Amino acid sequence: MSAVIQARATDLRTELISWRERLETTVNTSNGEAQLGSLLREVQAAIDSLSKPESYGVCQVCHDLIGQAAMTADPLARFCLGCLTPQQLEELERDLDRAWLIQGESLPKQNLKFNGWEVAYHYQPAGLVSGDYCDLIATETGDLYFMIGDVSGKGIAASLLMNRLHAIFRSLIGTGLSVSELVERANGVFAETTIRPYYATLVCGKAERNGDIEICNAGHLAPLHLHDGKITPIPATGLPLGMFCGERYESTRVSTSKGDRLLLYTDGLSEARNRNDVEYGKDRLQLILNQFHDSPTALLVKQVLDDAHLFAEGRPVTDDLTVMAIEMVGH
Repeated sequence: MSAVIQARATDLRTELISWRERLETTVNTSNGEAQLGSLLREVQAAIDSLSKPESYGVCQVCHDLIGQAAMTADPLARFCLGCLTPQQLEELERDLDRAWLIQGESLPKQNLKFNGWEVAYHYQPAGLVSGDYCDLIATETGDLYFMIGDVSGKGIAASLLMNRLHAIFRSLIGTGLSVSELVERANGVFAETTIRPYYATLVCGKAERNGDIEICNAGHLAPLHLHDGKITPIPATGLPLGMFCGERYESTRVSTSKGDRLLLYTDGLSEARNRNDVEYGKDRLQLILNQFHDSPTALLVKQVLDDAHLFAEGRPVTDDLTVMAIEMVGH
């Protein structure tokens, strides 16, 4: 076993033991034993498996190493793809199709118009499911919350954590918390329930009816404020979610005028590469925004994507890609 996989197994076992202790506490102090008992047994089985370091990361059929990439996607994988039967592969494909349907249903409404704001976005998984997080929530108080983020890793594990992040924010919005308090609370829950070394970069913002935006950037790529032909980045004010339970976050207030736009994106855009292995990068993005900064939101997103596709020269997407544009259109 490689040193990297062995270290991952040790860290994962420690995290699972912590999970088991929290589950046992919950079972002993609530009426949820029937619901949690099955999960507790699964966690214990995983701990038992990790107690045998010589078998971790080794296919139980061919006894070859499963591979670091596959173990990153599923830390408890027991079989390599080559050893799955045709029936198992077919079932896996059906599961992935169902996972994408569920994930797709959690995405927000396209071309949303609410209280003087218009939003358009593009969401493109690199595989069948995505670890990118994208959500829009219009509240009864007239505020529009927007979130975009990127869970570390790829594949099923990242998509599951993305869905967890989605559920956390959906449950917290409406509690009256400020944006910074909202991110702090979400970080605490996410860190407590996520196995390391997974984390998530995130931008969470609240667009108010008067044109003001309160925004918190937790280690994500800087959103770009497009105003009067100028482009102003909004840098990170804290670490990604899930790294430390007690992390504190600060929010930034941005005043917008009619016609102002905010562009948010994940690194599937900025880190896209062409045939010469050159990154798309922030400089090229700013060039295209300078050219089309006054386009309507849906068209602006399309122009950015078209330019990225032209740059990539037809190379396939290798990372999850999300682009969101928000415009203050006024009442």
